[in-house]
Amino acid sequence: MNRSERKATTKGAEDQGETYILRLFTADDEPNSKQAKENLKRLEETYLKGPHKKEIVDVLKDFQTALDNNVLVTPCLILDSPLPKVTVFGNLSNIEKVLASLRLK
Repeated sequence: MNRSERKATTKGAEDQGETYILRLFTADDEPNSKQAKENLKRLEETYLKGPHKKEIVDVLKDFQTALDNNVLVTPCLILDSPLPKVTVFGNLSNIEKVLASLRLK
């Protein structure tokens, strides 16, 4: 599958009724982790109108899940579905880049 075909199949996933599955890895209430949680909540309220599931994993309490997902840096947001899987690092403050990465724009 070439790049344009891949783009066509992933564009508008929310419009097609696909459930977004997001997993945010944080480190307790560290400043960047706290900001990432707030930004993700805002993103959900504003841009994720369709079906979606969110899980927040505190790596200080559940390091095994972080290791299973190859997460070594926090905060880290993983889009598990729809495919392809996407990983976004940082506090999610650059909303334009986050939306583009998650194929919501």
